[in-house]
Amino acid sequence: MKLRVLSWLLLTVKAVVSALLFVCMGIGIILLMQPHWHTNNLVSELIDISQRSLVTVTIVGGILLIIWLGLLWQFYERTKLAELIIAVNKLVPQVGDTKSKGLEVKRWGHRLQPLAENINGVFEAAQQAMMEEHEIERSKDEMVTNVSHDLRTPLTSILGYLGLIINDNGQQKLRREEIMKYAQTAFDKSGQMKSLVEDLFDYTQVHQVDFKLHWAPLDLAAMLQQLAVNYELEAEQKGVVISAVSNPAVIEMVGDPDRLARVFMNLINNALKYGEGATFVRLSAKAVTEENQVEIRVTNNGAKIPDESIKRLFDRFYRVESSRNTKTGGTGLGLAIVNGVINAHGGQVRVESDDKLTSFIINLPLTPEDDELPN
Repeated sequence: MKLRVLSWLLLTVKAVVSALLFVCMGIGIILLMQPHWHTNNLVSELIDISQRSLVTVTIVGGILLIIWLGLLWQFYERTKLAELIIAVNKLVPQVGDTKSKGLEVKRWGHRLQPLAENINGVFEAAQQAMMEEHEIERSKDEMVTNVSHDLRTPLTSILGYLGLIINDNGQQKLRREEIMKYAQTAFDKSGQMKSLVEDLFDYTQVHQVDFKLHWAPLDLAAMLQQLAVNYELEAEQKGVVISAVSNPAVIEMVGDPDRLARVFMNLINNALKYGEGATFVRLSAKAVTEENQVEIRVTNNGAKIPDESIKRLFDRFYRVESSRNTKTGGTGLGLAIVNGVINAHGGQVRVESDDKLTSFIINLPLTPEDDELPN
């Protein structure tokens, strides 16, 4: 506040001093234009000149007045600029404050308003970058916590059951059936840990900045048919019929076959594990050649996904289950991997779920943009 008052006080002093200098300059110019004086008194001579050469005095005075006003405007702009610099310096510590709205643009006048708008743009970008950095840090901490939890739970069971077997060595209190049961449980828990590690590896790969796909031609219809055959036995054991249908019968596209196969496998596994009460899982694909698009649906008639969960389905480690148990064997990374791979292909994935059907809908380009393909 003191600096602002001092700046405006300095502007006033400059205006007054410059005005006096220009008045003296004007008097000097008018006197120099006279060949000789008619009186011996300066004041009387000036009065006499103003009466005899009113037009000349007016022109000189007007020119000097315009020059003085221009100089005064420059003083004013510099004062406003200095005030803007002070405001920017005060704004710097507020970057981390999400409630701060930056500079008030209108108060800086027509000439400085674009500069103030640009400063606000940089300020908002810095705020956004800091928020994203905080979110990344929070996300990393959350990820470490989730991974630790999901590894510790099966690891505790493995150590417990193996400890029972090892401690029984020599005592032979455990029957062979019990030993095999404990060993099988430890083996199953090891499988859960392996699945989590593999999913975590895939997730980190997909979300790396330099992640690259291995582009190759493929027949999407044939891939879906093969996947349906591969899951036929598992689906039958769960009382589910799995099928694949494509229109047309052959859908040629360019993509990463291994990554896309992993996407559809994740969605099929998701339908079989979480589609409670489902009697069928249907893989369908429809090509729209004129739009360079293909739509793939993985549909089941199981229980509806709650509306509040749909928005978070593709978040890593998110499960619709209220607790982080592993009774279904899921890691909470499958759909996050799906989203990452589809985005890398230049496509989109969304979910539609009601009381009758739940569909994961994927839209992919049949041929990617030229800048997405490797050189």
